[in-house]
Amino acid sequence: MAGDGEQFGPYKRVRRLGIGGMAETFLAVQRGTAGFEQRVCMKFILPGYRENADFRRLFLREASIAASLRHSNIVGVIDVDEAAGYLVLELVDGVDLRTLLNAAPNHRLSPAIASLVTIELCKALAFAHGRRRRGQLDGIVHRDLSPSNVLISYAGEVKLTDFGVGAHRTRD
Repeated sequence: MAGDGEQFGPYKRVRRLGIGGMAETFLAVQRGTAGFEQRVCMKFILPGYRENADFRRLFLREASIAASLRHSNIVGVIDVDEAAGYLVLELVDGVDLRTLLNAAPNHRLSPAIASLVTIELCKALAFAHGRRRRGQLDGIVHRDLSPSNVLISYAGEVKLTDFGVGAHRTRD
């Protein structure tokens, strides 16, 4: 695929992980001094949207919202490059809930797995939606809770991602 192996600062793209309506994600490797190496996920604005100022503003808002949410059930933001139009995210080594459902018998999870995913997802949403700053609700609402935005690691972690259409109740 064109673009694989491309270098962006300390990040080198390895392969595409997925593509959505306005952005695509890649497995990448971050390299540093003394042999430091970390696998990460890079999310790029699709070429057709890179010059759209409104979309770039929304993309940066996603970065700002997601970076401010430090929680074990929310995918962490590592870096952002406004000029190049990408976010660097924590890599969740696993699958999204859509893939898991499609692979499950009759597209249904066992009650134990469904309960685990639900509980962990509720923790992420409760944190994001209920977070307070200076005594006031921050007003974050995810607004795109879908199986493709719920990641499940092979270690059993459940993480919510993609705050791209997230909103601040007091602003939107």
